[in-house]
Amino acid sequence: MPRHFRPNLIVRIDFGTVKADFRPYGRRRVLVEEIYDGRGIVYVNGVVKLADGTQLRAVLCIDECSSGEHCGTAVWTPAGGFAWQDDPGGLPKALGKSKDEVFPYRYKYSARLQCHDHHVGDDGWSHDYSRKPAQLALVE
Repeated sequence: MPRHFRPNLIVRIDFGTVKADFRPYGRRRVLVEEIYDGRGIVYVNGVVKLADGTQLRAVLCIDECSSGEHCGTAVWTPAGGFAWQDDPGGLPKALGKSKDEVFPYRYKYSARLQCHDHHVGDDGWSHDYSRKPAQLALVE
């Protein structure tokens, strides 16, 4: 764990309709916009694995009504801050890394979703779409 990382740093996020506190090692699911029967746009605790292999605690925005579409990411930085992917300069600037060190990243939830997410494999991590299959076989 980086020496400046503060595992107890609580982040309060104001979503307009609701305010929620997140901890880096939490398992929180916050429904921000209900679309259907208790499901909709949610923010959940998770982990992000950057392209260079670095793992960071995160808050992930997920649309439960579109089979788990990933809509946004924020991370706790090793220096003790909190940064959103769409902040000016984005995650590379906040983390002091190049774009190639950050992207593509993979994510994993720490909270349960109310949907089947086809973007996530059996190991719980999002699929790595940057990897190409070794060989495609033609089936006749």
